[in-house]
Amino acid sequence: MTTEVTLKLSLDKNAVALRQLQSVSGAVSTIFSIIKDGTAIERELATNCLKVAEFELSHLGKTLGIETDSAKEREQRYADLRAANARVRELEALLGSTQPPEATQAALKNLADQLNGWWDLEGFGHISDIAFGQYGCTVNFSCNLFGTFRLVDSDTPVSDKDRKKRWYESLQERGFVLVDDDREWSVCDCDASRKVLQDLIVGRMPSAKILKFENQYRTRASGFILRGAEVFISKIEEIRTLPVPPKKEKQA
Repeated sequence: MTTEVTLKLSLDKNAVALRQLQSVSGAVSTIFSIIKDGTAIERELATNCLKVAEFELSHLGKTLGIETDSAKEREQRYADLRAANARVRELEALLGSTQPPEATQAALKNLADQLNGWWDLEGFGHISDIAFGQYGCTVNFSCNLFGTFRLVDSDTPVSDKDRKKRWYESLQERGFVLVDDDREWSVCDCDASRKVLQDLIVGRMPSAKILKFENQYRTRASGFILRGAEVFISKIEEIRTLPVPPKKEKQA
């Protein structure tokens, strides 16, 4: 008798599994975002977040075809989930109303710094605008290929030039289409480049949606180059997971 060692999901079940995993991640991230800096968390909020995660994990097992509990236990978990979700929303609202404005401003600045640090790490220029709102965050990402190479007044100009060349090659290997625009390499505005850019952003922040692209006509050739993308992030806690360049140690 053979035993299946892999799980092959249909497209629908795969989408459901991803949604359930995002719910688990969101519940756990709520706890993480509060305690990561040593801040105390309300026991009730932590308990309800864990209940949400536990419920979604049990349903994930059903989606994957892995039985983890009985039907009666699932029904009880569902009832508990509704109560837990309602309480989480209530406690989050209470937490938001008691947070000092200066603490909120500092937290938003940290998130903005994390976004800028990540985009610098990716080498795509800068972020022209970050706007936090009631339901998420809107970000205007530049798509200029600035990189992290100091060619002017550099102590290692030859090494920097070689690293920049290899970086361009790595972008092309990832699927970006690069074109020479007035003796500068730029990202070609085409379906392939747009898809890779979307995969890059959504891969790091699953709740992100690209609202629009900004392009510009090539200086001395036909076609367009990609200049930027406006992105809406509905779960701003995902910003905290972005990798950033290591901080430079201050010299004495």
